[in-house]
Amino acid sequence: MTSKKTITSVSAIILLITSILLASCNGEIAVAEDPTATPTPTKVVQVVPPTQTETPSKCAGFAGELEVQVLVGPAEAVGLEPFTVGNISIGVTSAEAPYFIQGSGRADYSEILTEEWGTYEVTMNLDFIVDGECADDGATGQLFLTVEMSGSQLVVVTSEGFYGEYPWEGTHTVELEFPVEEGATISGEGYVFVLHVSS
Repeated sequence: MTSKKTITSVSAIILLITSILLASCNGEIAVAEDPTATPTPTKVVQVVPPTQTETPSKCAGFAGELEVQVLVGPAEAVGLEPFTVGNISIGVTSAEAPYFIQGSGRADYSEILTEEWGTYEVTMNLDFIVDGECADDGATGQLFLTVEMSGSQLVVVTSEGFYGEYPWEGTHTVELEFPVEEGATISGEGYVFVLHVSS
């Protein structure tokens, strides 16, 4: 009886050793799991915050037009149309800040008053040159412009036995500051400027 139990025990030990050897040859070692242990994730997930969409600059690629009205003094004095109206095309000339602005335009005026006593004729021609800069503060844009107005004016009065010419020519410069908004308006002594935004 003793020899059979011994043989059975020895056989069990041999089988156990054989199983361990086979497992180690395959590179696998059985490890008892702790049921209370928290499994450690093997994959690391990186959280990337969403990128903020940048507000496009109102100055980049800006183009527009200044509508200009200039008071023609001698015309208003006799009841003719008091303003000459012109347009000045303006736009950004640089691809990045600082955004430089340039532009030019013209206004022409010719009106004649005919009465029983004679005629009163007014002619005005103006050229405009614009230089400046568009400043971008992230929310809106601001135009800082210098407008040079140069030209000539002629008043001709004819009456019975009278003829007179009253010429004028010169240059006038105004400083303007506009928000980059459609319809922004600036007025001064003898002039009105209205901004029209194309882009």
